[in-house]
Amino acid sequence: MRLKPLPSRPLLGGVLFFALVFAFAGINPWGGGHEGVGNAPREGGMALFALAALAGVLLERRGRGLSVGGGALLALLASAGFLLAGAASTLLSPQPIWSWTGYPSVGDGLRFWALGVAFAWAVFLALETRVLSPRGLFGALLLALGLHALAVFPQVVDCYENPNATASGIYRGQMPIGLTSHRGHAAGVLALLGLVAAGLYLRSPRPGLLLLFGLGALALWFTQTRGGWLALWGTLALLALGLTWKRPGRLRPALALFLVGALSYGLYLALGQMGVQEPRRFPELGASFAEANAYSSGRLELWRKALAALPLRPWLGWGFDGYARASPHAVDWNGEDRRFVPAALSLPVRLVQGEDRLFYLEDPTGLRLLAPAPYAKAHNLFLDLLLSVGVLGGAAYLLWLGAALRQASWAKLPFALAVAGYLLYGLTWYDSVHVTPLALLALGALVTREEVWRGA
Repeated sequence: MRLKPLPSRPLLGGVLFFALVFAFAGINPWGGGHEGVGNAPREGGMALFALAALAGVLLERRGRGLSVGGGALLALLASAGFLLAGAASTLLSPQPIWSWTGYPSVGDGLRFWALGVAFAWAVFLALETRVLSPRGLFGALLLALGLHALAVFPQVVDCYENPNATASGIYRGQMPIGLTSHRGHAAGVLALLGLVAAGLYLRSPRPGLLLLFGLGALALWFTQTRGGWLALWGTLALLALGLTWKRPGRLRPALALFLVGALSYGLYLALGQMGVQEPRRFPELGASFAEANAYSSGRLELWRKALAALPLRPWLGWGFDGYARASPHAVDWNGEDRRFVPAALSLPVRLVQGEDRLFYLEDPTGLRLLAPAPYAKAHNLFLDLLLSVGVLGGAAYLLWLGAALRQASWAKLPFALAVAGYLLYGLTWYDSVHVTPLALLALGALVTREEVWRGA
């Protein structure tokens, strides 16, 4: 059945477009702390979009029902199961307030996830009812890509000082963070938005899309983040292999994307030789654990602690942002990790749960001192997910992703690429208010009917 076009509502369309751009690229330079600078604008954009989309759907449908296909229903049930597991893990968490708010610079607590799930299904409803056009959706995503890319380049030349913007501030000589709180988040955003642009170019090769993709690719190189590089180029490499097998006629546009990527990398190296920014050099990969851990920027040690902590609360985890609460329990304070114990304490020590976000070590004399602050994240989306919401919540979330990817088609290629890139990015990074909304939008778009995308 072909959907009938609904009456044009330019004001509503403009609000939805603005809300999307703000959800992906909005910042408040006058805000206080991470929450005020980056998190609040992104969450505000998501909330505005969800409310405006719901109002538009109610206005357009006027009491008429909306049929939901089997793929969308399974995804809906899985997302609801994920939220229920998250709510249960928060209630049972030893630090429930932390689980509700999430880590300050990341904003990935239950509050964010409840909004994110609503945002994903608002995208679905807005597209299904034609309150939001595919053209408007793609326009907002491409504009966000341009904004993020352009924000990186001034920081490459002269990183301005803004202590509120990231954990360590942005100072001359640091790696650029764009419109996010960390270079890793900037890389994730650029990678996922770049994959949307790549998918659109593969569907309909146009020079403007290729130019915008190249701009985003160049900015991504400058973030010096291997996880973002893997997300973009690993996803496109896998796609190229699939096209070779299934759609060889589409391989030529894919090769054009790789050519632009090579040219952008050459420009990145050339600018490094000119002293604009030194290309990042990584430790040499060695066979020992210490050498491999250094090559992974310490991630192997984080993953080892995460795996050791998983059996402690396997079913519902420790609440959102669970690694920081779980990992201290996996530290061998009186054994191989005793070097981290404050010198004033006598062994053996025991770990004591403190007020929200704090842990203490206590020795046999009763002396109690703050334990070294743990890393906030395991830097692996899947380990962080399992430590946060356990096997039950993790299975529900992965089922949601799988159900959405099963609905992928050539017309929805940009969104399938974005979800695939999100999963590759998650091998060495984690969810955040900066990156995850792009994946959630893609999940909502993937489960829409094919008729929505005809002519898009």
